[in-house]
Amino acid sequence: MRVKLRPDAHCAPVPQGIHWSRGERSFVLSGPPALFTVVDDQLGALLDGTSVDEMVAATGDERSRPVLDHIVRALVAQDVLIDLDAVDGPLPDRRSAKEHAALLGYLESNCAEPYRAFAAVRAARVAVVGAGPGADAVRRGLAANGTGETTELSASSGHAASPTVVVLIDDVDAPLDLLAASSLLAPGTPVVPVAAGPALALVGPVCTGPAQLRAFSAVRARATDWQLTGVDSAAPRPISAVLAGSLAAQCVLAHLAGIEDGARTAVVVHGHAVQTTPVPVPEAEPGPAWRPLDPAEVLGEPAERPDPDPAAPASTDAPASADAREFQLDAALTARWTGLARWGRDLDLPQLPVSLVTAQLVPGPGPSAATPSEALGPHVLGWGENRAAAGLTAVLTVLRRRAAEERPEKLTEEWPGEWAGESTKEWARESTEEWAGQGNAGLIPAAGLTPAHLLVDGLLRQAGQDALARPAGAPLAWEDVEGITARTLWGLLRDFFGVPAALRPHTATGLDWQLVSVTDELTGEVLATQWGPRLASAGYAALFAATAHAQFQAAARTAPQAPVLPPDPVGTWALESASDRQVHDCLRQLLARAQAMGLHPRAQQLFHDASAGELAPACGWVTLV
Repeated sequence: MRVKLRPDAHCAPVPQGIHWSRGERSFVLSGPPALFTVVDDQLGALLDGTSVDEMVAATGDERSRPVLDHIVRALVAQDVLIDLDAVDGPLPDRRSAKEHAALLGYLESNCAEPYRAFAAVRAARVAVVGAGPGADAVRRGLAANGTGETTELSASSGHAASPTVVVLIDDVDAPLDLLAASSLLAPGTPVVPVAAGPALALVGPVCTGPAQLRAFSAVRARATDWQLTGVDSAAPRPISAVLAGSLAAQCVLAHLAGIEDGARTAVVVHGHAVQTTPVPVPEAEPGPAWRPLDPAEVLGEPAERPDPDPAAPASTDAPASADAREFQLDAALTARWTGLARWGRDLDLPQLPVSLVTAQLVPGPGPSAATPSEALGPHVLGWGENRAAAGLTAVLTVLRRRAAEERPEKLTEEWPGEWAGESTKEWARESTEEWAGQGNAGLIPAAGLTPAHLLVDGLLRQAGQDALARPAGAPLAWEDVEGITARTLWGLLRDFFGVPAALRPHTATGLDWQLVSVTDELTGEVLATQWGPRLASAGYAALFAATAHAQFQAAARTAPQAPVLPPDPVGTWALESASDRQVHDCLRQLLARAQAMGLHPRAQQLFHDASAGELAPACGWVTLV
């Protein structure tokens, strides 16, 4: 058996024998202290390639054969030694091995079958399309990596050239339409896209079709908008473009060698220090972004959260703590470079009596704004009993704003069966006809942890608008507000924030849920309006929201913050802490209410964002037609 030591393997003597490490793995080859001397004497031969017979001959002592044979077999089993008799692919000749020693060492360190990968890299024909410092860096990197042939590709030679891989470089100084250039290639040709912009650059991953290139372009647009609306300095040119080109050459090498990890990841080159950050690229068009949401099917879903213990004492004012809901938030929603929003700089925001967070919306994928002021998104305020609850409130507001940015796509009978059954397709066709010519009027953006929450959120907001159109009930007295927490908030509004608040209930026919508004007694301004399962919880939610905005405005006087959007006319803050039974019962009442009015609820859910990927919690549109 001929063997060769992998270049990235390391060994050191330890009392128990020899400690070996390779990559993230390590182990101890047990034996006496002299065992390391035996291996150390053979390291040169192992690096060049040798056999047990040759090593025994080098020691001049046949008695070393059992020891050397044990060492070899143990290290082959641990993938520290390559079994040259069992490899797939021809071994390179001495001249090629010496000429491309760096490439061979890289492949032997990273490939299960390094010599098959070496042959593939040496036989590859890589085309480079584009100009500028990034394109020059790609060519230099390919040559340094030992790629077989690097060629130029013109529009007239696309299909005839048949390259193994194509690198497309869209440089700010030499623009290139990536989609148009890829359309000239044979279908399925692997493409490594590079976007070298004025402030940052983006590289990869390998794309094999226009859908994947569109996903790359969406991430590029979102990353550009993050740069425009952030505080980070631009990555200096031409350094950023050169680094992007070098990374593209490395991406090509990994693809040819078959050592990609399977994750679709791009690399952002950013900042004055020219840093690199990997970011995920969503799956290319995983079905329609907008899909119909049928209330009947939602009500048929099993409950995911148990109802509160009936033996436990009922809360009189506050919803349950949001700690258990923190895991519901997907980090992708606020992930740097690809997320829908960035968390605000809230270090100066007071966190008592209410926890506060802010988030700034980042424009959706598409042509980036020409200037930072055009790309700047609004800020939203989130509040709760702790940071987790406040973050959830802010994220749901962000998702509603994201859904409000665009109207749902037209729904037709061409929807794939995997996304909707026949009944849902028919329901979607009716929705499209009823919404025709309606524009966005009457379409209420909604969001929630589940599709049921989304529907209830939207329908409660619509019902709230109807309730607010009628005269409010008599103001609630101090004794009408249950619970010390709610009364404390009411007192803080009046005595600490100087807001003479009054609570007024509103009537919504056919609903057990209650609606309460907090108004300024002097000016009549409505400070907050919130729904709740009971009058007490609705009053608590309204007081909490009003206190949150009063606390933010008071903080802004001493520590100026970016202005936030005004509160929604109708809020559903208590919805996310309600039990599944309460949510489903409320949905049934809302559907019955709509039927009594001669209306039909229609909803669509936005399932994924072109840059952030799948959206969770749920968001979309709800309307009555």
